[in-house]
Amino acid sequence: MHRFILGLLRVVLLADLTLAGTVHAAGPLSELKLFKSTPMGQGLWRMELVSSDDPQMARGAAAMGQTGLCMDVAKQMSRNTPAEDPRCTPQVLRNTDSQAEIEINCKDGGGSRMLMTRESDKSYLMDTTVSKDGKQRNFKVRYTHAGACKGESMMQFDKNSPMCKHMDPARMLARCASLPESSRAQCEQQMKGLAASCQ
Repeated sequence: MHRFILGLLRVVLLADLTLAGTVHAAGPLSELKLFKSTPMGQGLWRMELVSSDDPQMARGAAAMGQTGLCMDVAKQMSRNTPAEDPRCTPQVLRNTDSQAEIEINCKDGGGSRMLMTRESDKSYLMDTTVSKDGKQRNFKVRYTHAGACKGESMMQFDKNSPMCKHMDPARMLARCASLPESSRAQCEQQMKGLAASCQ
């Protein structure tokens, strides 16, 4: 179970950092009308995987239970992981008060297309198609505002979810010990953050 949960975490984390980077972008993405009059850049946003053509992702979402994204922390992280990767070129295809469509093409042949729709003042739907190695993967995630963040973790999970119940912090940290010293500290920090995300 841990393998596909971690796989889902990587995908969701990428989507979240991309979203946070888009909301706070300084380049062409900063001109998106969708985020001009919205609280999207702050607080806790509940995430719901609406659909996915990847069965593994769907199973992982079920195991993770109710998931939240703290945009305050994501905003800080997005400064180190900008939405506008120099290896990739973003193009705004649609830019209205209710929708934003972005296509990103990368030098390695991969890319993605995101359609973000405002459903209400506190709800957004993000429809993402990722292309890599000739394969496409689509998933839709709904973000709903849920007030202020709880704690300092970017991702926040239900402590009663299957993932949190099966999480073994000591075992997770032990795996970091087998890594090269250069990446060990980062691994330990990530594992501690993941454990702290279960609230």
